[in-house]
Amino acid sequence: MITILSIDGGGIRGIIPAAILDFLESKLQELDEDKDVRLVDYFDVIAGTSTGGLVTAMITSPDKNDEKRPLYAAKEIRNFYLEHCPMIFPQTW
Repeated sequence: MITILSIDGGGIRGIIPAAILDFLESKLQELDEDKDVRLVDYFDVIAGTSTGGLVTAMITSPDKNDEKRPLYAAKEIRNFYLEHCPMIFPQTW
């Protein structure tokens, strides 16, 4: 069996899957009784389109200090979007 996580796009609405992924990761941490558990520990393939691809890159890119662990935890994605969304998704009129 192969487990796949597919993350939808949608611009700034990427904050919605970010909230869901944060919830999912926290529940997996509770089940494992391990706060270091990440989504990459449970899925064989993680993919996304548009902003979902950005989220995918954040939760799967290796940390330079520990290449076996992801750079970002799911709980960090929402704050990243809130802080950087004006640069990522500029409003053009």
